[in-house]
Amino acid sequence: MSVGRGLFVHVGLFVLASASAVAVWTRDEQPKALVQTEATVWSGRPADVAKVVFEGKNRKVALETKSDKLGVYYLGTLEREAAPPPATPDAGAPPPAPAGKTKTDFVSVGVAQKLVESLAPLKALRALGRIPDDRAAEFGLAEPDGTLTITIGGAERKLVLGGTTPGGGDRYVREPQSGETYVIDGSAVRDLDTAESRLVERELHGWKEAEVSTAELSASGKKRQIVRGGPEGKRFWADPAAADQKDETAANFMAKLDRLRPTDYVMTEPAGKQDVLRVEYAAGASLGFLEVVRVPATDPLSTVEYFVRTERTRLYAKVPRQTAEQVEQDLGSILK
Repeated sequence: MSVGRGLFVHVGLFVLASASAVAVWTRDEQPKALVQTEATVWSGRPADVAKVVFEGKNRKVALETKSDKLGVYYLGTLEREAAPPPATPDAGAPPPAPAGKTKTDFVSVGVAQKLVESLAPLKALRALGRIPDDRAAEFGLAEPDGTLTITIGGAERKLVLGGTTPGGGDRYVREPQSGETYVIDGSAVRDLDTAESRLVERELHGWKEAEVSTAELSASGKKRQIVRGGPEGKRFWADPAAADQKDETAANFMAKLDRLRPTDYVMTEPAGKQDVLRVEYAAGASLGFLEVVRVPATDPLSTVEYFVRTERTRLYAKVPRQTAEQVEQDLGSILK
């Protein structure tokens, strides 16, 4: 055998051995399925979705579709297992009380709409076929993370949620009715699993301040209109009598209104509410409104609580007291 021929033989054997080693090394890093093709898990339109329910290991999140003259919005409910109190170090002390449940209601608009659009129709990144039971653990389906149920077109469709894909945020899921397993985009599951931070509507409006032409402020029987002046890209709030001059008082006041971020929603009108301020926004036609009200506080550390309602939130929601108090205190300077 020539030196050159022997060299090629050894190189070939080395490459073959390396490939085998890599195959063995990576064999268990991610599950391998027999079939990996794109597929539609179920069809439908966002408008056909009536309800979405996520049930995890310690929480349940439900989104119910609602609509009014302004469009679609979603009423949400979050139920969580409350953490039990810490055990006391005293040997003779009774055991801590069992954990209870907490329930939070909320409104969701923008993020919930995107979530629903991703579920109707539901497209799978990959269809993996029917996974044998002895391989279910590879996909996180032996001990599932929860279920996702969607009511669409009057029918209920369900997915069992497995683990996330290696190195990514996509999710293995199984349709129990057919037994088929898929990989879907994990965004919807993440949004539902962290509903308190991702789904609760925090925005006061669906439009931007730059789109507003006028705002009419009303409080305690007094009214004032302010307008947007200045060149495009450098707009400011001004008095109608001097629309080319920025009104610093009005600008500062409107900036404080923008910081009134909703926190806790209430399903009914706050009892004993007193009107603080109403703002009507327009750009030729009406764009929306903002109401600020105060109510006697249920918190013993405070005497009053503040709530807002807008065309986007639909319902009243509590806002930080300190910011709302500043708004109320500044009404005297803005409504002279």
